[in-house]
Amino acid sequence: MVKIVCEGKTDKNFIKSFLEFLGIEISDDNFIIMGNKSNIFKIDNKEYKTLLALVKAEKVEKVLFIVDADYQKDNAKFGGYENTKNEIEKLLDKLKIKEISDYFITCNPTTKDGYLESLILSTIDENLTKCYIEFLDCIEFKEKNHHKYIVTELHKLTKPNKPYDFNHQNFNELKKKLKNVF
Repeated sequence: MVKIVCEGKTDKNFIKSFLEFLGIEISDDNFIIMGNKSNIFKIDNKEYKTLLALVKAEKVEKVLFIVDADYQKDNAKFGGYENTKNEIEKLLDKLKIKEISDYFITCNPTTKDGYLESLILSTIDENLTKCYIEFLDCIEFKEKNHHKYIVTELHKLTKPNKPYDFNHQNFNELKKKLKNVF
């Protein structure tokens, strides 16, 4: 069995959609939802005790961690691509599952910061993204992380038949990692 460790339900649902697109069967049992990024880095999290028991019993053969890069300015320890990478590598060493594990850091591939939603937005036509941002400016929506949820939901509403272009080059690394674990 493969386990995918991720932050939340939005991540899980996106990954499930991506795997369906790839023709890979998956169930909710394949996911460990940690609730937030900080919980992923807590070595004493009860989810890891269960995961390690499954690994020891040879019921889990591979583990893929999918974690947001976030922004370094927002969290000096866990924020930013490099900090996230370093923390995941430390975690895999501490858990002693590095040999069976891999990770993917979700972010805008150009800026190397942001979230899953930043990766998704990086695959959308620039003019369309600009329209979404202008819409939020027009309604004076000032939420700090507005693009994290509002813009991706707006995009799903305006493109209900095909909200994600899974063939976009910005998804290639994630696609490769998902295929490798399955």
